[in-house]
Amino acid sequence: MKLLAILLFGAFFPVPQNAPEVHIYTAAWFPPNLTLTADTALVELGATVRDAHGHPVPGLKADDFEVLDDKQPREITVFAELHSGRPVVAGTATQPDAPAPPPEPHAIALFFDDAHASPLGVHKSAEAARKLIAGHLSPGDRVGIFTASGAISVDFTADRDALLAALRKLVQRPIPTAHAEGYPPMTPFQAYVVLHHMDPDLERAYMRQMFAMICPEGMSPGCGASAINSITTTAQIVWEQSEPQYVSTLDAMGIVLRHLATAAGKRVFLMMTPGFPTGTGPMQKRTAALIDAALRAGIRIGAANSEAVEHISSLRQLINEEFLTAATKSTGGQYFHETNDTASTLLAAAADPEVSYLLGFRPEGTPNGQYHTLKTVIKGSRGYTVEARAGYFDEKGPQETVQQRIDRIAMSDTIARPFPATIQARQEPGGVQVTIAVDAKALKFPEKETRRVQELTMLTVLQDAQGNFVAGKQSVLDLAFTPATLAEKLQQGIQAATSLPVTRPGSYRVREVIRELAQDRIWAGSAALEIK
Repeated sequence: MKLLAILLFGAFFPVPQNAPEVHIYTAAWFPPNLTLTADTALVELGATVRDAHGHPVPGLKADDFEVLDDKQPREITVFAELHSGRPVVAGTATQPDAPAPPPEPHAIALFFDDAHASPLGVHKSAEAARKLIAGHLSPGDRVGIFTASGAISVDFTADRDALLAALRKLVQRPIPTAHAEGYPPMTPFQAYVVLHHMDPDLERAYMRQMFAMICPEGMSPGCGASAINSITTTAQIVWEQSEPQYVSTLDAMGIVLRHLATAAGKRVFLMMTPGFPTGTGPMQKRTAALIDAALRAGIRIGAANSEAVEHISSLRQLINEEFLTAATKSTGGQYFHETNDTASTLLAAAADPEVSYLLGFRPEGTPNGQYHTLKTVIKGSRGYTVEARAGYFDEKGPQETVQQRIDRIAMSDTIARPFPATIQARQEPGGVQVTIAVDAKALKFPEKETRRVQELTMLTVLQDAQGNFVAGKQSVLDLAFTPATLAEKLQQGIQAATSLPVTRPGSYRVREVIRELAQDRIWAGSAALEIK
């Protein structure tokens, strides 16, 4: 079953002239029971305290910590000390010690960033996971395999053979790199650095290339200004085209975290990725929400850099690892990035921490949707260092996101027909195939950079006769049609097909939800199906 990474745009972006006319992104979908947004009634943070030798420090109390929210101290109202993933002090800061529960099995989500890692990085990550699965799981442990591209997906299972078979299929599945036609080539990372003025040497190098291209007969005031503006324009085009691809990877992580939150036992989310910029725009809010969701679901996040460290510049590492560092520190996990021994680092990242702490406080003031910096220290220092999250977003109130709206409608009996569409479901070997057709004449296609653009999100859910969830898949069709192609689609319509696995005969229902972006309308319907 082919699964690609989910992509949900919030707006239309400029389209380069050579851009593909259709991008399709797909991901496995699971019924939600966890909202990936911040709850401003309580801010939680995980903290690991180490002594001067780097050893974890046990036995600390809430009164030993000080949490500064935008430099203002906050009262710690929730406190827990965690040993090997089990709480030995739980509840509020004043509650007595609670007995440790019996050992629990692990639910481990292995997330491979096959969209951004190198071929060697993907191979090393798969080999490291193979060693973990083959020889380092305990009885009762279950592992799921998920990818940024969505091409490989195995739900949580103790079947080692199935997991190892999936690992053998892992390969690099790069996302096409955007570029601005007629300008010097610029990678998404370089565009991010140029836009934020992080590397003067890089900007000067592009300046020389742009002068040579735009001012071949020598410098003049007008030509020089044009060259400078062209550098910024190039960076903006490349980054605006690339940022949604990174957002799609974060959204894919969110789907896996949401699913992992329903698993029994100790929950571990392990990322194998080279990382990517996440410090601005929609990604920064997404990463904050992912960390909040992991904390609330008791998920420990670990990460290992999939690339050879000698090939990573210090600036690239600093920018790309920001989310990885924050997520692992905030949830009591570890991020390994200073060794090429991926197998050992993955095993270390999967291991339960010796001791960590969970702290919580209630923010003051009226939520304003802003980012707040956090600093966590030990009173009196004692030579200890504290690893904890660096900040959080407060939200003005719970607002239903586009994804939550789609999820809610999918799990209801809502029938909506704001535009013409049809679904057909038929049995195929091993499952069911669903074909979706949308009348393009009923949609708007705004013009962007000589293309006519639109985005369709299609969620297909299979339920049994009792209404229980069986399988789900969500796809996004990012359309950038030329006038000729649009004319054809207006006549023929837009079609897509998806397949879902079914193992048992019986009566089923297919729920389909289609959201079109230009006018923010949602179509919803159902179809009955008998599997023999």
